[in-house]
Parts: sequence; structure tokens; C-alpha cells
Amino acid sequence: MKINPPIGYYTRTVDFISAIRAESAPTFYKRFPVERTILKNKAKGVEAINWHYQPRLPKLFVASIPFGRVWGWNGSVITPDNKLLWDVSFEYNQTPNTHPVFNQAELPPITNTSETLAVITFQVSFNYFHWMFDVLPRLELLRKSGLEFDRIVINRGKNFTKELCEFQDESLKLLGISKDKLIECNQETHILAKQVIVSSMAGYSAHVPKNVCQFLREEFLEKREIRKVTGKERIYISREDAHHRKVLNEKEVYTVLKKYGFKMVKLSTLSFVEKIELFNSAEVIVSPHGAGLTNLVFCNPGTKVVELFTPTYLMPCFHIISNHMDLDYYGLIGEVVPQDDERSNHHDPIVIDIDKLKKTIELAGIE
Repeated sequence: MKINPPIGYYTRTVDFISAIRAESAPTFYKRFPVERTILKNKAKGVEAINWHYQPRLPKLFVASIPFGRVWGWNGSVITPDNKLLWDVSFEYNQTPNTHPVFNQAELPPITNTSETLAVITFQVSFNYFHWMFDVLPRLELLRKSGLEFDRIVINRGKNFTKELCEFQDESLKLLGISKDKLIECNQETHILAKQVIVSSMAGYSAHVPKNVCQFLREEFLEKREIRKVTGKERIYISREDAHHRKVLNEKEVYTVLKKYGFKMVKLSTLSFVEKIELFNSAEVIVSPHGAGLTNLVFCNPGTKVVELFTPTYLMPCFHIISNHMDLDYYGLIGEVVPQDDERSNHHDPIVIDIDKLKKTIELAGIE
């Protein structure tokens, strides 16, 4: 039997809850208070930074969808009245009516389960930053909801192998979640469950709430013994092996930093725990903007941070995290690079003015 795509969508999960409650169907929806970020300290540096950022406070919630469905690589959620739940299935650069599910000629056959499934999928969960700040904290929302579930639905992304997402398995293992408790989405995923539990993102674009930082720090740092890394108290994080946002004059940058005792590190060579240990041991960190700076959440108060930017992409997420963690934060904006129509601003490379780098090091009191 042919299974057609959903007919329409709910922009908000609460709209579905209101509709189903009108039919006197049992359901669950719980809101949680939203913590506003208060920036105690401005970003320091040789020039002011005007962030490319418009904060929008989210609505934090957990809801239970009776006889909900989970579809596709990204674990999109479909309601029992055959509509997409946009706010827990949204995808970047899409609108609700252009969601990929509506482009399908037909959906895969349905797998039925009598289990209750907690869905923590996200389009870009393969990204370390988004996994840590947009996916894992939803487990804490689920805990606070008091709802019980049998298994957890996750995704990795169709263009990413498990080898590139080992941090997902490592972090889940540390949280005590075994692989037999997981359902991993793929192109054939189409599950109809007795109950599908969904939750909102724990933060919003470029904003990381303080309680999320505290959750990650408690779970991955305070609940276990962390080894101190010696000889790498001053580290420079290289993106030389990344696909984009590389420092084009990294050789010149590192030549300066080596004189101050910095060691170059490629985070892709480290395990999840080794990254935690490295950042927890560091006293000074210089790094281009990138997901690796997620690990600032594991730094000790007073750690000096110098973040390098392209002028076309100035996101404040790591300045916000530094404020939450009481770090000594500095920003350094690179030079303008030629535009490329095939490249988004998000992917622009970084070129650092060496004189500005030296002045920033002096300003930060690095001797």
C-alpha cells in the first residue's frame, strides 16, 4: 500500500496539543522556564565586535504525541492526523511547506512498535557543537518532565559516517545510555510508536543557556575523575583538517604563538574525553571560530580565550559560554577575503593581521 507524505503541518507542537485536547484525547505538554543570558563582560580586543546575532527566546517544552511517527534521516515527527510537527523537525534553509518530507513520492513502509520513543533528533546533530548544546541537553528536559520511555531515537546525518560521529557514542556511553536503548535513523526509517515524546531545543541560534553549560559540566566533568594534561597549558587549535573556515596564514600565526609557549592541537585526533581533559587543563586557548570551542564549557574560571574570526561571520556563542564559565575572553577579527559565490559567509576562510595578533596577546597579558 502506498504511503503518502503528510498533508500539511503544525508550526508549533502546542498547536497539535490544543487540537487533540479538543477531541478529549489524553496527552502531555509541559513548559519550562527560559533562562535569559546576561553578559557580564564585553568581548575584549583591539577593536570592538558587532555580533551578527539577533536573539530569539525559545519556548522550552516536552510533549507526548500518541501514535506519532518518526520519518527519515533526520527523524522528522508526524502526528496521528498526518501532519508534520515543524518546530521539532525544522531544517535550516527550509520553511515548513518546503520540508523534504513533502517532496517524497511516497514514504517507506511503517514499522509498528508498542514502545514509547523519546526523539532527540536534529538536522545537524553530526556537528559537535549542535550535538552538545542542542541535542544532549534535551535528555535533561526529558528527565525533568518525569515521562518514562523505552528507547531514544537519534540521527547522525546521511553524509556522515559513524567514524566521524564517535563523540556521539562516547558521550552517550558516559551518560549511561547503552546502544540497545538507541534507534538510529536512516533513509528507510518510518516508525509508528505507541507514544512519541518530543522536546524543544534547549537554547536558540547562537545562544547557549547557562544551565545547559552546567548540565554538560556536571555530567562530563564533575561526575568523573579527569586527568590533567601537562605540557599543553597554552594551546592553539588548528582547523587545518577542516573543510572550511581555515586560517590561511596559520604558519605565520603559529610562528608568533610558539614564542609564547603554545602547542598546536588538532581536535579531530582526540577522543571525547581527551578533549575534555585538554580544555580543563589549558590556561590559554587561541582558536579560530569553530565547533571545537564547544569544549570551553570544560575550562576553569580565568582561562584566557582568544577567538579568531572572519569579518563576514561573527557569532557570539563562545563569548556567551565564556561569560557563563567566567573565562577571560578576547576576540580578533581577521582581514577581508575575496568573495566567492560558491561559498557562504559561514565558510569564509580567516586571515589574521599579525600585528593585531601581537597586540591582542599583549592586551591579554600573555607573556
